[in-house]
Amino acid sequence: MARKGPHDGFAAIVGLASEAATRSGGSLVAPASSDTYVFDTMPRKQTSVVATLLRLGLLQKDEWDSALHQVLEISCELVGVERASYWSFRADPPSLVCELGYVASKRLLERGAVVLERDNPEYFTEIRRVQVLDIKDTRTDRRSRSLGTYLSMHGIQSMLNVPVFAGGELIGVLCHDCVRGRRSWSSRDCELALTISHILSSLLEVRARNRAEENERRATFLAQASTAVAESMDLRDAHAVVVRRAIPTLGALATLIVVEGAKVRCAATAHVRPASQRLLSTMCAEYCHDPASPGIALRALRERQSLLIPVADGDTLRKNDLPPRQIDFFETLCVRSMMSVPLFARDAVTGVLTFASDTRSYDRDDLRFAEAYAQQIGMVLENITLLARAREAIRARNDFLLLAGHELRTPLTALKLAIDLLRRKLIEPVLPPVQRAIDKIGQQATRLTRLIDLVVLAPLHDGRTPPLRIEQLDLCELVRNVIRDSADLPTRHGCELRYSSERPILVQGDRTGLEVVVSNLLSNALKFGAGRPVEVSVVGDERRATLIVRDRGIGIPADRIPHIFERYERAASSANFGGLGLGLHIAAQIVAAHGGQIHVDSRIGEGSTFTVELPTTTPASLPPV
Repeated sequence: MARKGPHDGFAAIVGLASEAATRSGGSLVAPASSDTYVFDTMPRKQTSVVATLLRLGLLQKDEWDSALHQVLEISCELVGVERASYWSFRADPPSLVCELGYVASKRLLERGAVVLERDNPEYFTEIRRVQVLDIKDTRTDRRSRSLGTYLSMHGIQSMLNVPVFAGGELIGVLCHDCVRGRRSWSSRDCELALTISHILSSLLEVRARNRAEENERRATFLAQASTAVAESMDLRDAHAVVVRRAIPTLGALATLIVVEGAKVRCAATAHVRPASQRLLSTMCAEYCHDPASPGIALRALRERQSLLIPVADGDTLRKNDLPPRQIDFFETLCVRSMMSVPLFARDAVTGVLTFASDTRSYDRDDLRFAEAYAQQIGMVLENITLLARAREAIRARNDFLLLAGHELRTPLTALKLAIDLLRRKLIEPVLPPVQRAIDKIGQQATRLTRLIDLVVLAPLHDGRTPPLRIEQLDLCELVRNVIRDSADLPTRHGCELRYSSERPILVQGDRTGLEVVVSNLLSNALKFGAGRPVEVSVVGDERRATLIVRDRGIGIPADRIPHIFERYERAASSANFGGLGLGLHIAAQIVAAHGGQIHVDSRIGEGSTFTVELPTTTPASLPPV
């Protein structure tokens, strides 16, 4: 957006200048092709006043602080007062805050004083009502009497105050104070003060517009930088993006130091000039590895606060205890100003960003912008760190499961070979109990091998269908076998187990996988059954076989039911009931792999009913083995 030209009050300034010239017998000539105004014959004193008026009219408005300072200086000169100040209106609590004050004789700037409306109701009522508040004697005028402490502190005897409006709202007050005796304010004084207030209002509107533009630009920068860093899933790449994105918006150079336990490390550096990049990297390698080292960055890290050096000359850097060689580095890099801001994650300092400029001096606004950048980047880096740790944990888990699967298979393989050898070496006839024992050992060894595939190695499938070995089997017989193998569980939990089934119900499924489903549902029902009967039944027709496991125990909270089959999800506290929250998840995965469905109906205090529905024919995607 293009900035405005001369402000709206300029015409009034020129009008006053022209009037002053006319009163003195001169004239004001404005060439058609220029904004330059020429004054013909007028006395020297009047020329000075008009020149001051025109200087105010041509005031640059891009830098608010500088412009306000100039306005107050010119106000003192035009109105002929010792003090001029601008006070911003604050709504909560209703008050006026001195944004800047200028004392002409001392060339002194003031700011920060506060006047509350609750302590000065007459003054606030009047300043909202009038165009100009001219008070000859501040000690006797009721409108200023409550301001006595402030007025006596600065020796103010007369004052000329003008409210400043923007968009129809009171936003501040322009004050002119006389300290050398009481003064009656002329109409010319009031007119000058009004004109200057109009100019000030225009400056404030430009400042508001510039601030809005700057805030929008900075918000866009922060959003784009955060997105770019977040897209760098590798932490090392993310560190590099953090500093590259910061330049040149935040400075000519940027460095990132990260905390790693009790140590620190310079993770990334960037400079707008490639030729200076190596020098910057060399400096950081020498001075950014010891947390106790001097320097603004490591000091900010130790003190957990932002630090700003507006003018980073050699003398200032020496006062901040930087070693001579590091100061030489900064001088070679032409650093004029620098600032460091820490990065936080859950109240812990995780690093520090340092920015330096070789063309300008940083101020508090620059520091706040750098802090906003650090705040957003700190959160993104923490998320990337957590993601990296999670990935590392998953890799470690997978490595462990693969190792566990391999180590478990080894003795099982040896056991199965021993069983085969035993069968071949047995001398006929074999006693029936011995034969049954050998067969049982062989069956369980085979079952354990399949359990390794379905349970131990199941997390490695990452949601994909577990490997199944499909065959035709009787679901009723399978359930009876699981109940028989778990005969001690009902006694251990003090529950009565009731089982019912119809005729043999044939399904196409993985025997070991379905045994895992039945075993997990049965053990859950007995665990949470609260000593009451547990019922297991199998029913079916030509299309579907249904397994129902019902307990009358503690039940599942309604808000947990939609999540009960998720990995590591628990419906009851681990303090009272053991387990990892994997049983129901594994059961659901196996049922889904068979093309079936599993669901639960539960109420607190009334128990839970788990229902498994399996197709009686083999799913098209799972041909029998």
